[in-house]
Amino acid sequence: MNKPLNSIILTGGGGHAKVLIDLITESGDYQIAGILDPVLKVGMRIKGFAVLGTDAELPTLRDQGIQHVAIAVGSVKCNLLRKTLFDRSRKFGFKIPALVHPRAIVSAGVELTEGVQVMAGAIIQTDTKIGEGTVINTGAQVDHDCHIGSQTFLSPGVILSGGVIVGDNSFIGAGAVVIQGVKIGKNAVVAAGAVVIHDVEDGALVKGVPAR
Repeated sequence: MNKPLNSIILTGGGGHAKVLIDLITESGDYQIAGILDPVLKVGMRIKGFAVLGTDAELPTLRDQGIQHVAIAVGSVKCNLLRKTLFDRSRKFGFKIPALVHPRAIVSAGVELTEGVQVMAGAIIQTDTKIGEGTVINTGAQVDHDCHIGSQTFLSPGVILSGGVIVGDNSFIGAGAVVIQGVKIGKNAVVAAGAVVIHDVEDGALVKGVPAR
């Protein structure tokens, strides 16, 4: 079965997948070929697109000519499932493109790597680097000279001031604010609504105003 070269499969059929479907259909860069999900019934439709099975179908879909995958599961504190699906898709030879909503604002000086997802209303300012598989969620603001690691999740409404560093696999909760120059370590969790004014160690959980 021949598929267009810009066909893309979504791994996950929940709320994050719905947001990605809107992003992909509005941008027009890819055609969604279907959804893979371990729980949903084969044949059911999510926003008009069929569930084709689980991620066990990835090799078959690759052999049918589909070249692209979008990691379509969200995150609540732990990004392990997203990373597992990312690594598995790459192992099977899929491309995992960066996806940017047409109503996001991304400076020309921003570096977006493989699998980054930038949702509607997000703003990313110049000389910022976003590591692979990272999500910049709805309405998040990332100012100049930030460096965000791989497989990190910025929830809706997060604000990173200039020069912030966020380590790999970290999670920043909805509406959290990080002041300029702060470093957040790897595998860290910043709770929703926190205001971070000091560096956060690897693996730490911080919350509150100011965050501790």
